Amino acid sequence: MYLFLLPLTIILVYIYCSYKLNYWKRRGINQVDNSSIIFGDVKKAILFRTAPGFHLGDLYRGAPAGAPYIGFYIFHKACLLLKDPEIIKRILISDFDKFSDRHFAGNQQKDSFGQQNLFGLKNPTWRYLRKKISPSFSRVKLRQLFPLMMETGKSMMDHLDKITDAKKPVIIDTQDINYKYTSDMIANFGLGIKTDSFNYPDSDYTKFLMDFFKSSRRMVALITVFFMPEIVKFTGNSLLFDLSFIRKIFYEVLDSREKSGTKKGDFIDTIIKLKNGEQNPLYKFEGEHLLFQSGALFSGFESSSTASAFTLMELAKATEAQEKARNEIKQAIEKHGLTLEALNEMKYLDKCISETVRLYPPVPIVDRVALQDYEIPETGFVIKKGTPVFVSLFGLQRDPKLFEDPETFRPERFDSDKTITDGYMPFGEGPRKCIAVQVSQLHVKLVLSMILSKYQVRQVESANYKLDHRSSFTAAATGINLEYIKLT
Repeated sequence: MYLFLLPLTIILVYIYCSYKLNYWKRRGINQVDNSSIIFGDVKKAILFRTAPGFHLGDLYRGAPAGAPYIGFYIFHKACLLLKDPEIIKRILISDFDKFSDRHFAGNQQKDSFGQQNLFGLKNPTWRYLRKKISPSFSRVKLRQLFPLMMETGKSMMDHLDKITDAKKPVIIDTQDINYKYTSDMIANFGLGIKTDSFNYPDSDYTKFLMDFFKSSRRMVALITVFFMPEIVKFTGNSLLFDLSFIRKIFYEVLDSREKSGTKKGDFIDTIIKLKNGEQNPLYKFEGEHLLFQSGALFSGFESSSTASAFTLMELAKATEAQEKARNEIKQAIEKHGLTLEALNEMKYLDKCISETVRLYPPVPIVDRVALQDYEIPETGFVIKKGTPVFVSLFGLQRDPKLFEDPETFRPERFDSDKTITDGYMPFGEGPRKCIAVQVSQLHVKLVLSMILSKYQVRQVESANYKLDHRSSFTAAATGINLEYIKLT
């Protein structure tokens, strides 16, 4: 009897899976060929054989020429990958109210550090929270934040000074340098404490942050949340990152600052103000909700770290661009000192950063979910309620139909007399566009101006930079080793 039931069960499961994996064909929509009967079209990403964000780029590139979208499957979940910039902008901007939630977002999830904040919350809670948090990223706040960034940068520059030489190049992992700067910046601004990850790399805090950026456990947590959010509510916190260490620090600092009444112009000041302000049932600033706000800062500063590290990597290859950027930096610093005014004058450096995040978008996947049936104008095609829709920035921003010679680093694409295609959206687009773009740009420009004003960076001949296959965010698998030469 059992010998009969087993093959029957296998046949029935196969028929069911095949039916699910033909959803788009039944609807007359192009879909990715040769889907895995188990994994759908994300096998390489789920098994960490390809960087998840870049894998979606491969699906984008494999779509039929001229197709505005293509169907694919995460396991057996039917998803839509958008390719047409006009349709993408409609969904992200014009018809935002019908796609205001992210696919991976949801109050039921237990990855609260990453979900119960602006990055993951659903509407209308998201809209309320954005309104409350926005002042933390205003121009006024940038001026308060800048001294903290400068203070954090001093440790980085002192460290580089100790380990470099004016006579010979020294190989340094640029990604690691940026992670350490970011770790200290998160502590300084987000947690209200002073750390020095350069001189004390073995401190509990630095080891925690390095683990946060690099550990396999976090990578598994991220890919689970991004691609399989439904699983999290069943598995609980066992799959996710342990935040007990950072939770302890956060609440100790919060309690101490409240009792003392001390203000430092950092994010803790904002949290205390929200905690003691008028509350809304949509989202009360109390308990764990206070800690959750720091989650957005962690991811935001991590993205900035990626942008600065990869910009240095590209400038190490493009020596003329590096020299042009350095001359601009030195002229601005000579005129204003290393100030906000100086950074504002570094227009070519802006172009270098813009080109880098085109090639290496820090968060390479934009996702939404249809909140109701939605007909794409002038197509007759209806995206059914509950369907996840994705935008691959690795696909879109390297599309030869949108960018000439798309694989080449060319800052001049962003000259003032050039038109930037709608396919460029490294920070997302629409109301859910990254709220901290200005903070991120300030972070990246300051790090680059500090380093390039003092050092020439060059490629290591044997270097082979590859994306980390484990990471849903953009990161280099084995670091970004560059030669640093101290300028005399």
